[in-house]
Amino acid sequence: MGPWDGAEHIGGVSVNTQAEKRTLVSNDILVESLVYKYLFPSIFSMLGTRMSSLINSLIIGRILGGTGLSVIALVTPISLVYMSIGSLIGVGASIVSSIALGKGEKEQCAQVYTLSYLISAGVGLLLTTAGLLNLDSIVGFLGADAAHFPYTYDYVRFYILGGMGTLFLYIPLNYLRITGKPNLAMTMLLLMSSLNVAALGIFVIVLDMGTGGTALASVTSSTLTFLFGISQLRGKNVPLRLQKPTAVIRYISSIVSAGSPSASNNVCRAIQSLGMNLLFVRMGAGMYLPCYTLVSTASDFILAIILGVSQTALPLVGISFGERDFRSIRIILKKALTLGNMIIGVLGILLFLVRNKIGLFFGIQDTFILKNAGIGFIFFAASINLSFINNVIINYFSATRRILMANGMVVSRLVLFMVAPAYLLFPAFGVYGVWISLIVAEVATFGFSFLIISLVHARNSRLSRYLLLDSALVEGNQIIDFSVQNTTEDVAFASTKITDFCEENHISPQKTMYISLTIEEMLVMINQYSLKADRIEYTDVRILITQKHIVLRIRNTGRYFNAVEYYHENKNTEEGFNRTLGIGMILKMAQEVQYQETFGMNNLIITIEKNQKKEDPLQKSNRHTKKGDNQNEQG
Repeated sequence: MGPWDGAEHIGGVSVNTQAEKRTLVSNDILVESLVYKYLFPSIFSMLGTRMSSLINSLIIGRILGGTGLSVIALVTPISLVYMSIGSLIGVGASIVSSIALGKGEKEQCAQVYTLSYLISAGVGLLLTTAGLLNLDSIVGFLGADAAHFPYTYDYVRFYILGGMGTLFLYIPLNYLRITGKPNLAMTMLLLMSSLNVAALGIFVIVLDMGTGGTALASVTSSTLTFLFGISQLRGKNVPLRLQKPTAVIRYISSIVSAGSPSASNNVCRAIQSLGMNLLFVRMGAGMYLPCYTLVSTASDFILAIILGVSQTALPLVGISFGERDFRSIRIILKKALTLGNMIIGVLGILLFLVRNKIGLFFGIQDTFILKNAGIGFIFFAASINLSFINNVIINYFSATRRILMANGMVVSRLVLFMVAPAYLLFPAFGVYGVWISLIVAEVATFGFSFLIISLVHARNSRLSRYLLLDSALVEGNQIIDFSVQNTTEDVAFASTKITDFCEENHISPQKTMYISLTIEEMLVMINQYSLKADRIEYTDVRILITQKHIVLRIRNTGRYFNAVEYYHENKNTEEGFNRTLGIGMILKMAQEVQYQETFGMNNLIITIEKNQKKEDPLQKSNRHTKKGDNQNEQG
């Protein structure tokens, strides 16, 4: 039996006494703190993207009434096309970069970051040129009749002229999240909403440019916000640099693959919007179009929160997946689902209570529109919790590179299970058939995802039952994973447990001593230079032993501190040498050392050969000492 057999296990580490339970805790604390750190910035970021659309609809609704809302519905596919391409590039590049950072591949991260700008510029120029040359055809394709044609034409023309700003916006928005600056991503989109309000006041109210002014305000605010965003992607510890791209085809393929679920979400929303518009306008039920537009526009507020909560997990899962840290992935998803369902449930109740008053905020007084939209809000409120769960599943599969499954869920949810049932049910139930399809889409998508997951698991039993994590990636490896509180007693206790773990896994006594000493030294310095002594804080320690390597990972959310950098700066002083003796020895044995700020955390990864044939650093040092002594005697 090993030294931990028969003991209680917490976070991969066993404890035997009540005192020990207080000194070594599960690493859930650090991972959960990341979820909290990203949760509300992600929500407010998504609200920012939806707020501009909501403000546009409010102003147009009050100025042009039902006609204005109909135009907003007709032009929605245009903005969604730009959002689709922007998210394809921005989200895709950030996922590829986050996985690269998880593996310590900073060069690949910089390559992908550079390509995201080049691709956006090329696609933007193509869209602008093609769009301006085919304006009449585009407006006709959108379904605009004679009454709506001039308003729709003005909006589309101005939006296409400035749409490149929307494409570029997604790059800093997503990269700020993976570089540990979710609050700045939130600030970006709140800034965009503020700029949009100011621009609407100028272009629509002062200059009286109508729907064209609405589009111009939207693209102007997006462009200015993009410029602010890239100004924040700078700094000593930000692993983003513009480089001459290499392996372009391979990287573009990776970006498109990773970003396709997010992009297909917007493409399918555009198809859904176009399909529903045609359902109402071309089947002689145009009177219901303002009702559907009102529900769609107002519900964007809650959809933004759903997407914000579900996308909280996206960058966190991406880097954890790159590190093969499956335990953290489970913690992230569990916390996101718990918090998200609570928030979404409360919003559903509030939506039900105010359903009949929402139309009044848009300046709608028509009782027919208010009544039918109110019924639509009831069905929408009943669907939103399941909608949230489906979004979490989609984002999870995007981050873990199961792209086909994520895309299949998106297409099924927004088109196959939404538009098709609406067309089938509308002849018999009228607008109620559309509202019923809101619930049908979510229930059918959840069932579809469960079926696909079950089939994939049945074909490969090595995959975990629900998350489909490949056990082969960690099979045969030994892992210890825990957090250490910032006290001297906890550091000493952790050092003892690390020694026990290494001995249990047949690591040589010398290497065991170096690993234990190194981590103890680093924890002491982290407590002194990074964490606050007057509050309880933690450092996360993970040791992975594979057949060939030992991988040490030490991370915390304190002030910037790189223990290796500290060693090189202080090793030539007597005090610094004594304080960093263990670090110096482990660095001489290390195959690779990577420090990076991940999600704003200090993250140090050291890789050592398990069966190293190199000379023992301590013996080498002793021999040099003896040689010097002999020379002194001869002298």
